[in-house]
Amino acid sequence: MTDPEPIRLAAVLRPQTYGRDRPERIQQPVVEPLWQGVRVIAAATLDDAALYEDGEPVTGHDAVLKALSRAIANTAVGVILDGYLTKQVPLPDKPPHLGADDMPSVGQFLAKPLIGIRRSRTEEARKRLEAEDAARTFEDDDIVNFVATDLLWLDGEWLLDVPLLERKRLLEAIIPGDDLVRAGPYVLPPYITWIGSWRMQGFTGVTLKEANSRYRSGELAHDWTKSNMPRR
Repeated sequence: MTDPEPIRLAAVLRPQTYGRDRPERIQQPVVEPLWQGVRVIAAATLDDAALYEDGEPVTGHDAVLKALSRAIANTAVGVILDGYLTKQVPLPDKPPHLGADDMPSVGQFLAKPLIGIRRSRTEEARKRLEAEDAARTFEDDDIVNFVATDLLWLDGEWLLDVPLLERKRLLEAIIPGDDLVRAGPYVLPPYITWIGSWRMQGFTGVTLKEANSRYRSGELAHDWTKSNMPRR
């Protein structure tokens, strides 16, 4: 039997939450699509796995639990992850190609005014809330994936004080990815080439996290923020 410590430790962790700062104030952002679903803390060893939502065990999802153990079989003996149970489909490996003239800076892109399109922010908010509720409801015939967005503990060592970008690179090496478990994609600016792809996948927002940020269980991260999907 492998060490059950990560299963025990994961039960007391809580996800670090997002601040409300403006996206352009994140100086060195790591940019990710904003996943819809249930945010969980996951723990896996070679022969066991568990999922927790705000400290409470998440039942079911046996296929995902087995895939978590399988995912680390050749790379680690125990991990704790932050991520999402989601019904969203896998992302393509590469963004669509755009020429250099189509790539403004992040600041220009986020600040670009909307021209020629009428927006109802109330209607957009209503649809977004409806989509979020639907994404958190799993039916028996739904295919549910686990997307890991952060690596918090690895083979007996906490990584909470390791800069986010380094944690991301370790996560990619630890979780090679399959149909049920994968590491979530991330990009560094400029990220405009990904927007069309992310939008087609059904994403309605992005997250921006400071590349050097640390992870504090259950705390508000002022160097993490969410944003609606930028419009071209």
